[in-house]
Amino acid sequence: MALEAALHSLGVNMVRAMSGEQALAALLKQDFAAVLLDVRMPGMDGFEVAREIRSRARSRFTPILFVTAGDDPDEAMLSAYALGAVDFLAKPLRSEVLKAKVGVFVELYRSKEELRLRERRDFEQRLEAKEERYRALFESIDEGFCVLKLLRGPDGQVRDFRYEEANEAFTMHTGVRDPVGKTARELSPAFQNEGFAVFDRVVRTGEATRFVQEQKTINRWFDIYASRLGGPGSDLVAVLFADITQRLLAEQDMRRLNEELAQANRRKTEFLATLAHELRNPLAPLSNGLHLMRMASTKPELLEKTRQMMERQIQHMVHLVDDLLDVARISTGKVELRRRHVDLREVIATAVETSASLIEAAGHKLDVDVPQQPLPLDADPTRIAQVVSNLLNNAAKYTPEGGRIGLKVRVEAGQAVLSVSDTGIGIAPDAIDKVFEMFAQVPSSAGKPQGGLGIGLSLVQSLVALHGGSVSAASPGSGQGSTFTVRLPLLPSTSEASSRMDTSPGSSHPGQLQVLVVDDNTDAAESLGVLLDIEGHAAHIAHTGAEALQLAQSQPLDVVFLDIGLPDMTGYDVARRMRLLPSMQKTLLVALTGWGTQDDRERTREAGFDRHLTKPAELPAVEELLRAAAQAKSTA
Repeated sequence: MALEAALHSLGVNMVRAMSGEQALAALLKQDFAAVLLDVRMPGMDGFEVAREIRSRARSRFTPILFVTAGDDPDEAMLSAYALGAVDFLAKPLRSEVLKAKVGVFVELYRSKEELRLRERRDFEQRLEAKEERYRALFESIDEGFCVLKLLRGPDGQVRDFRYEEANEAFTMHTGVRDPVGKTARELSPAFQNEGFAVFDRVVRTGEATRFVQEQKTINRWFDIYASRLGGPGSDLVAVLFADITQRLLAEQDMRRLNEELAQANRRKTEFLATLAHELRNPLAPLSNGLHLMRMASTKPELLEKTRQMMERQIQHMVHLVDDLLDVARISTGKVELRRRHVDLREVIATAVETSASLIEAAGHKLDVDVPQQPLPLDADPTRIAQVVSNLLNNAAKYTPEGGRIGLKVRVEAGQAVLSVSDTGIGIAPDAIDKVFEMFAQVPSSAGKPQGGLGIGLSLVQSLVALHGGSVSAASPGSGQGSTFTVRLPLLPSTSEASSRMDTSPGSSHPGQLQVLVVDDNTDAAESLGVLLDIEGHAAHIAHTGAEALQLAQSQPLDVVFLDIGLPDMTGYDVARRMRLLPSMQKTLLVALTGWGTQDDRERTREAGFDRHLTKPAELPAVEELLRAAAQAKSTA
């Protein structure tokens, strides 16, 4: 009590122990700034208590001040200092001395505690700052991140996992909200467990791994990086992942496009080889025909036969070139339809007449079944005839000699349904969807194409689509023939449409016209001049723009066929200068050019041309122009 009273002014918490055992028990519960230890006590003396205090880690460095009332303080003092005492006080004690000595240790303890608290506070602040930086990074990354706790069954196998942490990007990538604290199967009962084995291997081996996984429940693909959190035995897995679905889809599209480009390149190469072959084929008979005409000038029958042969070959070449031009126009969206009200029956008759020679040459039998009533269309008759003719030619080429070809038309739901069937080589099921592709050809039984450029059916599909219709192909299989069906919209009122249908132009012979042909290709100009002379017209020939203008000033002209590409000036310039001449105001100016797009036609129209013909100009088109010019001249 005396010691407590002496130290009361220090403002400390004093704990009283009446024995060594009580002192040691108190030292186990808390730390002390100093211990005032009496040497003589019942049971354990002060030295034994000091030894025990020094043997414990918690109190090893606690200051011990011995107090004693013994007769031989020197011996006790030596023992005390040997046990690590910091001071030895003999009774009776002076309160000022006791207070001063104990106060030193109290202040030292308080300083240490304050330093310890400051260090703890600094540590906690640093830890909080690190936590904030970690959390900011955790939430700012674009990749999804989560910490998983693997949940095992009694057999030790992973049966599920629980989300311990997840960032905001987790929801963005997976669409799952508030996953923390929930298991994968709670969030999705149909969850696929493909990743369980991977996560189990990661925590068992401690080796991080990266893999790509499809999550079928949400139809997405993820690139996943998984690593163990903690040491061996930990079942925590840190997972960083990114949604790569769009990337995989883009890669698939890229592979598909590469395959399509490679296939298109192969088809282009095959097409160029076929084109060279098809264009070379007519050259041999034409060359032979020229020799025959020179050698058989006195044999009219042979000359006529040779002429017919050469005419067929030229028509074949013109047909090939026309197909190529049509492909270019349709591909660029510049094809021009000359629509009018026509009867589909008349168009079919024209197409059958066009294809008759090819069908007869192969020994096929053609059955035509067309309704008796008119089939009015708002269409370009030339293009629809081209569609039907291409289908008939296709059937003739792919049908073995002596086959049957059927052309049937029926009316169905306001549409004309035209089908062309054959008994030919048929189409394999895997080739049905490809027959309308550009440059595609169905091989024969020998594995070889049947000739042509492989663009006929593609043209058919494009031309039918331009008329608001559709075309489809069907076949039971290879060697079992095929059927192509075209659907075209009919005009709603049959009687009204029939009354508005154009009639075929008359065959009256026009009167004589003064016609100027301007072309730097001598053979082309001379041959057209000969045709004009045969038709009874007066033909004049010029090979340059200057010659053409000189002839236009020297005499009146009714029609001028003017090439656009001249050596001294363009046909556009010649046409503009001709229109400045008073005598050329009513002259029919016809442009002759190899270009026939809508832009080309606009340019010729702006230059003063009345009509636009693409080379080689077909004789029926030339005759139609001449008839129109003759009629205009007679009524003037």
